[in-house]
Amino acid sequence: MTTTDTSRPTRLPGAVRPFVVGARGFVVLGAGHLTLVAMARTLVTQTPQQRATEAAMRESAETLLGLERTTLDVFSGLSIAMALFAIACGLLLLAAVRHAPALVRRRTSFGWFALLTSLATLAVSGWLLPVPPIAVLTVTSCAFALSLRRAGARPHPDQPVNAITCAP
Repeated sequence: MTTTDTSRPTRLPGAVRPFVVGARGFVVLGAGHLTLVAMARTLVTQTPQQRATEAAMRESAETLLGLERTTLDVFSGLSIAMALFAIACGLLLLAAVRHAPALVRRRTSFGWFALLTSLATLAVSGWLLPVPPIAVLTVTSCAFALSLRRAGARPHPDQPVNAITCAP
């Protein structure tokens, strides 16, 4: 009689663990942003300067593709949408690496895409945003870079590759 261990390993191999850290960082970034937005709207008392800014944003309206929106609506909508996209991107990365870890075990465009997305977002954050997203995106960028460093080399382009395992 043989026994089969169907439990998932608690330690992820080489390149997969830092990749998962980076993907979870995207989820934390988006969820943290949504949490802070909700808290700011409900718990934080605005200064007179903040109230004046918000009033000016409410008074300024634009028509975008036939829809009239205030500047505050556009600003808030973009902020929430980007947070939801960060969460979705992180969850998609986690799902992909769970179902096809070979995408990360080899240096594929999948890993490079995650790193470049994180670095581009970090650059914009460093230019325009406060410290929390800069800190999270620094961690995600380092995690994706470490994952690529630990990953095995890609096979030669002329060598056939198994699409499921990425093995030659």
